[in-house]
Amino acid sequence: MLLTDLVTRLQSEVPAVDGAPTSTQYDQAVKDAITDFSRQCGLMKINSLPIVSGTATYSLAADFLKLVSMDALVGVDGVIVSQNGLIPLSKDFEEEWTIVNKQVTFYPTPAYSMTRYYKYKAAWIATAGDYTSLGEDEAEIVLLRAKALASEKIANSQAGDAIKYSFGAVSEDLGGMAESAQKDSNNFDKEYAQACEVYNGTHAAYL
Repeated sequence: MLLTDLVTRLQSEVPAVDGAPTSTQYDQAVKDAITDFSRQCGLMKINSLPIVSGTATYSLAADFLKLVSMDALVGVDGVIVSQNGLIPLSKDFEEEWTIVNKQVTFYPTPAYSMTRYYKYKAAWIATAGDYTSLGEDEAEIVLLRAKALASEKIANSQAGDAIKYSFGAVSEDLGGMAESAQKDSNNFDKEYAQACEVYNGTHAAYL
């Protein structure tokens, strides 16, 4: 799903009022909506870590959001059978890890070399402006959040000029326009929350 396509759909469904949202704000509304959708309904993925003896810190996947599980070092009688051969561990061996800025650090520093696997919650990210994993179902949900953000931009813009004026037979209440746009924003957010709940129930997202 192309970012430009999502922005075009957003502009069509929530037209700008008096220049708000701007083209930049439309673009940002879609990006922010995808970021929020990732937090609410992230993908579940599995990736590997090439553990090297003497190295404690490793970079996680670029789309990493949250660790779900790390495979345990399990062996028989203190020995792990790996693709690199037998790995002896002390009987009292205990392992911990921390994750900061998409990097995992193991304690104690690994004294073995092997490939380990971890399950994680992944964000929806773009490659050259293309969210390849974002299908039509996901796009519809993302657009609900984006429409809420765009409507809020309209409400904020109109609230700054919240006056009622008349010119001949023409009368306009800008305060009413701001209130209407804010109601639209709130309604879109309610629909978004409900859609995320249904999506998580269907796709078993890991939060």
